[in-house]
Amino acid sequence: MTQHSRGQARGIERLYLDFDSFFASAEQHFNPDLRGRPVGVVPLDALHTGCIAVSREANARGVKSNTPISKAREIIPDMIFVVARHDVYVRLHKRILDMIDTVMPVAHVRSIDEVVCNLLPAEGARADDLARELKAALSTAFSDVLICSIGMAPTELLAKIAAELHKPDGFSLIKAEDLPEALSGIDLGDLPGISKGMRARLEAAGVHDFNGLWSLAPKQARAIWAASRASGSGTVSMATIPSAQRRRRACSATAASCPAIGAIRRRSRSAHAC
Repeated sequence: MTQHSRGQARGIERLYLDFDSFFASAEQHFNPDLRGRPVGVVPLDALHTGCIAVSREANARGVKSNTPISKAREIIPDMIFVVARHDVYVRLHKRILDMIDTVMPVAHVRSIDEVVCNLLPAEGARADDLARELKAALSTAFSDVLICSIGMAPTELLAKIAAELHKPDGFSLIKAEDLPEALSGIDLGDLPGISKGMRARLEAAGVHDFNGLWSLAPKQARAIWAASRASGSGTVSMATIPSAQRRRRACSATAASCPAIGAIRRRSRSAHAC
């Protein structure tokens, strides 16, 4: 461990692998004719439905997941739609897990397209090379359309955030000693666990960015949230708090109520940056 401003910081211990546009990429993998073309995966063959996944080519041209077929065709007239084959995706997922296990053990499967691996100190020390090896192994075992983004960090939450930073086909490494600067530009809505409602509460409390989130005091947040839950209100009543304390307590109560914020704030207790 190395010294961090908030305590002893752990090394790079978690790898988060997140496949990009998995369902659409799977269809391109199995059907070479779809490669390089805008593809949308839909739940059923019907006009009034939406895309549950889109290929990178479609995304680059403005069609996102959940876009209705009619709207997608307005944006990309030659877009191809494929009915989802979930049993096929599950079988492919299992084959991918077997392949990853040949490089390093899979510690947790978070979804059909997201996995977590625990890293040994020697593996964390060669993070860039390890990410390249994993990507190359996937390409060799399957095809170059099944790409993924990889994040590595001291904790799973930070590794997940890192994996989202440079999609598609990206790699990001977050070290404890680089925080909070490493995430100072991230949008609060991009942090796991921060919904629109939670973001509105944060902004109402004067927290508008990651640095503001980082500065919240964990001990105060836990105490205030516990008190609000004990009262049965679930929130702190601003009317009963002197004005000089309102912003501070609103921030802390909001932090304690959000899993993502709580995980980040625990960095000072658990000796790492998250």
